[in-house]
Amino acid sequence: MTPENARLARLRGGLAAVEVGARGLESVARNTPCTRLRAIIIAGLTPGEVFQKVFGEDGDAMSPFAMTLSQAFERRLLGNGGSSLLTAYREKGLLTQTEVKITSVEDMAPGESAMARARRVTETQRLLDLKLAGDPRAPNLILNPRLPLEIVGVSHPVELLYLVASDAEPFYRVGVIKSFADRGGKTDKSDIRAACREAAVGTLTLCQHIASRHGDPDMAVDRVDLVLKAPGSFNPRLFANMRAESELASLIRALATAPADLDEVERLLPAGGNLADPAMIERLPNNYRSACKEHCALWERCRAQALAAGQPIVLGDLAAEQLAAAGSITRALDLWNGNGRPPENEAEATLMEALREAGQVLDRIANG
Repeated sequence: MTPENARLARLRGGLAAVEVGARGLESVARNTPCTRLRAIIIAGLTPGEVFQKVFGEDGDAMSPFAMTLSQAFERRLLGNGGSSLLTAYREKGLLTQTEVKITSVEDMAPGESAMARARRVTETQRLLDLKLAGDPRAPNLILNPRLPLEIVGVSHPVELLYLVASDAEPFYRVGVIKSFADRGGKTDKSDIRAACREAAVGTLTLCQHIASRHGDPDMAVDRVDLVLKAPGSFNPRLFANMRAESELASLIRALATAPADLDEVERLLPAGGNLADPAMIERLPNNYRSACKEHCALWERCRAQALAAGQPIVLGDLAAEQLAAAGSITRALDLWNGNGRPPENEAEATLMEALREAGQVLDRIANG
């Protein structure tokens, strides 16, 4: 075991490391200020795993309906040798009628044993090396590739849905498949950004692989492909070459701080403290936000702490912004009611005036 692995094993305190995956790594960039989330992910755990193994509660999993829908849509595109996915690329003119080379890494090494997983990594790297060497046998579509991503000197395996490249392109792009419907301008932009960040995790694995072969990491471009459902059907809608520069940059920033984050976590915990102890998890600072429920199984515990501390964020993002000058709900109520100490600065004075004006409007509405 390397010193880095031993260090993380001590931090986990007997909990077995799990595969965080692209989605788990992407969540760090969603809430970079959250020390608790960063510590869990860096250690090789997930919030769901901590929720179950440390707090002894059922994980906040995706709804069975949503999970079934997502898996069915992925199977439609990746099943039968990826024929439906290939058709989507042909219809967009991104792959020609002769560019039909498809390889399923999962079919080459099926199963969840350690040996099968290791072989999937080896096979994926072999296929990437064909493309780097300009070999015409390099696939146009690589389904279910598996690659390592090194963080704090430790390899975190990441399984992607697919990689794509035409014969003329120098290297692969990462593709993601999401089962939510494409509604044009009404599609939730936060869902799109999250999907692009998830793909950007794959882009980082490609960059590290190219660098390990002494190539130029910029060959792994900051563009990703996204496949959504057409509304009311399972027909795919392909959005190719989407710019993911900001998503990739945010992910790089979040993961670049990992060594310093690990040092910080070890300083925050007492000697012998580890993440297998619920009290130690609660001790780590969190950064609760309304969006946490979308990606973190610990959101309810963090919200409870925020509520106990009177943080305005429990009233929503807009309230948190408007009550920022007060710093807490209790202080905001004191300013509104004229209790406690008077405003300490211009920002509090302005907030007090706004709260009282809002209170008068509410009173008129309620009492006529």
